[in-house]
Amino acid sequence: MKISNTIYRFIRISIAIGSIALFFNPLTVQASDHESECFNSVQGKIPWNDDKNMNWEPKNVKQLCAGTTKPAEPGACFLSVLDGRVNWGKGITWDWQNIINLCAGTNNAKNTVDCFQNATGKGLDWRDAILFCQRADK
Repeated sequence: MKISNTIYRFIRISIAIGSIALFFNPLTVQASDHESECFNSVQGKIPWNDDKNMNWEPKNVKQLCAGTTKPAEPGACFLSVLDGRVNWGKGITWDWQNIINLCAGTNNAKNTVDCFQNATGKGLDWRDAILFCQRADK
């Protein structure tokens, strides 16, 4: 009986330590730090529409910044598309949500925008180009 109790305690302690390590993983903390830094570089500093409104809905900034490890890049990507430098196939005026979808979590604004322009230039539908370029950045 003593051996089985010892093994049982060992397993419980191992699970507890493993759970703590999982929840306090430094990579998770680091990623959320990058996302917070990105959030702070966008909210109140980058307009989300043509009226130059810089007061974003927090959930939209979070979506834009989710997963980035280079906090300046999602905002830079968003700005380059919003500023009218990117044709989506039917003009240069974009719906802000589509810009977020393209730029979400990017770690390289220029590569993401170039990817989109190359994809649509080769005849890919803009929706498919967004999906393709999201995957290409990961």
